[in-house]
Amino acid sequence: MDNNLPKTVKSGHNMLDLDPQWFRKKISIVSQEPVLFACSIKENIAYGKEATQDEIIEAAKKANAHEFINAFEEGYDTLVGERGVRLSGGQKQRVAIARALIMDPAILLLDEATSALDAESEHLVQEAIDRAMVGRTVLVIAHRLSTVRTASKVVVIKHGLVAETGSHDELISKGGVYKKLVLRQLSSMQDRAAIINSGLDDYVQESDDSDESDSEQNLDEKQKTP
Repeated sequence: MDNNLPKTVKSGHNMLDLDPQWFRKKISIVSQEPVLFACSIKENIAYGKEATQDEIIEAAKKANAHEFINAFEEGYDTLVGERGVRLSGGQKQRVAIARALIMDPAILLLDEATSALDAESEHLVQEAIDRAMVGRTVLVIAHRLSTVRTASKVVVIKHGLVAETGSHDELISKGGVYKKLVLRQLSSMQDRAAIINSGLDDYVQESDDSDESDSEQNLDEKQKTP
């Protein structure tokens, strides 16, 4: 193993000195396509832990899932079907977040957790993720930049290499790869509500001004062409 592995942010201990089995129990993950089992919502949330009903409900509330679960006739005893077929994409993600939170992990991995969701579902899931980030180390892998906007440190990967690092505001001010990605995502958002939910609406005017500037430059070049 690599002896230059970083120390864990929370404890300051070298990862090589930790018991792997103990360390893995301190990690939870929420992926792009969560795996749900053909049992009840309650059993899916408590999977891997002997949890009380109060603990399950508390995790669901933190994950923005309690309200929609209670809307089902059978509540937490509702069967989700094979791979969660009876739930929408946003509902499945929130159940998965609740399952991650009930383990009270020291490290939470979010792997494209909102990339397959519509704007409304993304907003609800993002709220749940923001709550999940409190008091723990969170590693977020994302193409949707709204997911990483509040991160203490953003690492931009380009062609397999680190292109930039810094906070959201620092990278925006640099005007490099990250800012170009932000403006590109804004230009592809036709729905105003989607832009607002993304948290990137501050840069809409900047994107529009940039487009107008490019158009004026192209027009000037065409006028100069004989």
